[in-house]
Amino acid sequence: MKPSTKRIILRIVHLVSVIPVLGYVYQPVAEAAEYQRFTQLVFIPLAILTGYWMYMGLAWAILGAASWVALTYFLGPQTGFGIALLVQIAIFVVRFVLKKMKNKPGVE
Repeated sequence: MKPSTKRIILRIVHLVSVIPVLGYVYQPVAEAAEYQRFTQLVFIPLAILTGYWMYMGLAWAILGAASWVALTYFLGPQTGFGIALLVQIAIFVVRFVLKKMKNKPGVE
């Protein structure tokens, strides 16, 4: 598969997976509670997977999506959501630091 084809597929899947998340965010709380768990375990990880895959690569995408699902599933939708969000920020920071360390010339 050509890289341009893969990129188009990932963009479409990413945009389609974000639509239910937007509905979840902008719904009244009573209505959104009905599909909160499904949104947090299916659509958000799918958006994370495709977004990270386009931005950082497949390995980081799997790490991000798997950590999101594991934390929201095992810690519950309320506690797990906040911690999973912090872990996503930590993933970006770790990648940034590793990238800076890789590009830094060695001292000899």
